[in-house]
Amino acid sequence: MKLNLGNQIRLNRRRLDLTQEQLAEEFGTSPQAISRWENGTTYPDIEMLPMIASFFGTSVDALLERTEEEKQKICDELQKSFENAVRSGDTEKTVELMREMRLNLHEYHKIWFWGVYSEIWHARLFHNKKVLQEMRLLAEKIISSGPKDQQVGIIEWMADMEDDEHIEEFLDTYANRNHMDRWYLLFNRYKMREELDKIEPVRQYILWKQLSDIVSTPNDWQVYLCKDPIHFIWYCETQLNYLNAANCLKPADTHIISGGITEPDLWCTERILLGLRYTASFAKLGKTDEAYIAFEDTIRVVEQVMAIKDDEFELGCSCPALKDLTLKSEFYWSEKDEKEYKNLYMSKNDWCNCIVPLDYQKALEESWFDSIRADRRFDILFERLNNCVICRDRFTE
Repeated sequence: MKLNLGNQIRLNRRRLDLTQEQLAEEFGTSPQAISRWENGTTYPDIEMLPMIASFFGTSVDALLERTEEEKQKICDELQKSFENAVRSGDTEKTVELMREMRLNLHEYHKIWFWGVYSEIWHARLFHNKKVLQEMRLLAEKIISSGPKDQQVGIIEWMADMEDDEHIEEFLDTYANRNHMDRWYLLFNRYKMREELDKIEPVRQYILWKQLSDIVSTPNDWQVYLCKDPIHFIWYCETQLNYLNAANCLKPADTHIISGGITEPDLWCTERILLGLRYTASFAKLGKTDEAYIAFEDTIRVVEQVMAIKDDEFELGCSCPALKDLTLKSEFYWSEKDEKEYKNLYMSKNDWCNCIVPLDYQKALEESWFDSIRADRRFDILFERLNNCVICRDRFTE
């Protein structure tokens, strides 16, 4: 096997049209050493093999022409040595073996790298700065060039074990890669580390996002409304009932949209959008009384929002599982047609949404509402909505 290494060095040197002197300069050695390598008299240190293979654009396996059995034996021996080093708390040996894995990653593809991280986790060696630094380097190598099926596991494990000083930087780099959501990674981190004081805000944020997704309408809701308004009525009612149940609300049928509450909650965007589409479904079927009930209750929510006097405030809700979660909310002015209109901006972490009364007013011009537009009740309710569209001349303080 070693004689073949010399032959491979000679063949690759000639392939690149290099002299022994030129190759010696690349590797920081003498032409005589290169000659001895090629003749099989001596051989380069094992630590040099990855550098030599990289320079030739090949692998250490190709240089040595190892058989699959030999590769597997090396991997098994390396993993056993690693396990012994970790379990005995030998951090220096652990770092040395991890460095070997990193430098020869493509040679050791048989090693289960997730198992490597599992060993470190159970021994809590990630608290050692040298081990943690080598973990970062190995993780970076695996994520950038290692087997695809191992990348998700590595991101999860590193999110659990990265120190507090660098966790945000790690998440900025790797969150949302392979569908690894930032908040999912944080939730698992705090759970695994038993940091219960940190897990609760993340748990509430994840639950809120999940509930928001559940009670939202599909992007192509217009198709559903036009094809089957009866089914879309059921859909809107189901979403609103779910939302009210999650918030421990039992409103009368006439207040299913607002939930019967007298002040807006953090679900006001969902309530307004579901309310308008609920109204449109009834109007599409010519059920004018039901449409006006839904329309009035939807406007009630818009009025509650626009009646708030503070420019900045927090919106919460009555859901017991979200008792500490609030949305940062503030009014802002947007420019349109030489005027500025007052709207509400809500945000939480990387999420944001707006309530724009002018948009709701424009939505009522759609043909879905034709069957109720001629009724006097429509004019009364539209005027209430119009009062929520607060505007001022441009540049007015």
